[in-house]
Order: sequence, then structure tokens, then C-alpha cells
Amino acid sequence: MTDIAGHERVARRRSKFPALRYLLCLTFTLTSIASADKTGLPSGRPEPMVFDLVDPLGTKKGELEINTLLDYSTRTGQFQWSPEIEYSFAKGHAIELELPVDNATLSEYKVSLQGTLGELFQRRMIHGWQIIGRRKNDEKEFGAEALYLNDYKFSESWSMMNMFGARRTRFNEDGEFVGLVNNSVFYRFHYFAIGIELNSEIRNTYRYRLTPQIQYGFSKKAFIQFGGGPSHLNEDQKTEWLITSRLVYDF
Repeated sequence: MTDIAGHERVARRRSKFPALRYLLCLTFTLTSIASADKTGLPSGRPEPMVFDLVDPLGTKKGELEINTLLDYSTRTGQFQWSPEIEYSFAKGHAIELELPVDNATLSEYKVSLQGTLGELFQRRMIHGWQIIGRRKNDEKEFGAEALYLNDYKFSESWSMMNMFGARRTRFNEDGEFVGLVNNSVFYRFHYFAIGIELNSEIRNTYRYRLTPQIQYGFSKKAFIQFGGGPSHLNEDQKTEWLITSRLVYDF
């Protein structure tokens, strides 16, 4: 999964052809999965793109997923991508390794654990938890997050996902606690889903990232998410307009 801390630092280096690299990477990945023939989004519950789940809540044991988040800032020219590998080691429980990269530099190591607490309201609601540990390579510091997850289906088409938690930025005297909130609403129609995702950070100031998005299922194993919008998560509080996509394949 990818959290909303990825744009806290303003890029110091610019890729020479960031937009071209982004489009080439997207085209290559799409070509590799477009041969799938049966479509459908996993579990009928669309997932947030920016702050995604390790695996769908309630996932079966033994499922393996790879995905990559791609981010491009039109203001700074920064290109970020985050390859991830996820494995469900027990029913409803999964682990993930993520390697966030800024342009060509590995910025962090991240490991996440996720569990399912159960279903309520005639299985309309499913909820769980997520714990994330990270090592920031440039600062050689460790941080962590803990979140509560809640997914609710209003109908076969409408659903929402809410996440609430906190981050410890560093485990030293300079560290601080940050409140985390992710709210997403989706409308699903056959192979497609459209939605809007609001990521919020609450400390001495309020920061946010708003991402309208679409999702398309190439198969029951492969789908793409694409969107973009304004972000105020960076430290200088200037508005960034981000173009974002996530490519997912389940084994």
C-alpha cells in the first residue's frame, strides 16, 4: 500500500523527461496485462488509489499481488513510483513490502501488516486494521503508522472506504504525531468504477490531497486506477497538481 506521506518533501532533482518516462512506463505495463479476457474489480469493492490496502479486507489465504503506484507532479517535475508485493499469509491477513522511488532514488523501505476484524450489517460492512513501518533512507530514521479501516457497501453500485489513524514521523526527540484520515466514495458499474478520494493529515496545520479517479478491470486479476488532483501535502504548502495511476495484478 502507499500512504499520503510521499509528497511531504519537495523534489530537489528534476527528471529530464519525466512526462515521457511516465507515459512509457504506463504503456509498457498496460500492454503486458491487456491480454486478459474476463473482467471484474476485486471483491466488488473498489479500493482507494493513493492510500491503498495491503489486500482487500477478508482476502483468502495464499493470494499474491503486485502493483505499482505512479505519481507525476506538474509543478516540480518530480516522478515517483512505488512497486509493491503483497501476500495473504492467512485468511483476512496480509503483509506487504513497498519500495518508494523518487525519480531514480530509492527513498524508503516500507513493510505493512493488515488484518480483518469481521463483517457486520448483513455483510455490507467489513472492517480491519493496518500497521505500517518505514525507514527513510535520506534521514536514516524510522517511522510508523497505525490505522482502522472501514468499508461499507450501500448497494451493488455504491460503496465507501474510510481510514482513521496516526503516524509517528520519527522515533526520536524530533518526532511528532500526525493524524491520518482517508475518505473515499465509489460508484461501480460492471468493469468500471469512478470515485473520489480525500487524504488528510492533521497536525498544527491541515494538509490534504484530493484525487478524483477511475478504475477499469481488465480481468478478475488485473486492473488499472487513474486520476489526479490538487495536493497540499508538501512542506512548503504550495498547491501541486498530481497525475496518478496504479497498476495491479493478482496471482
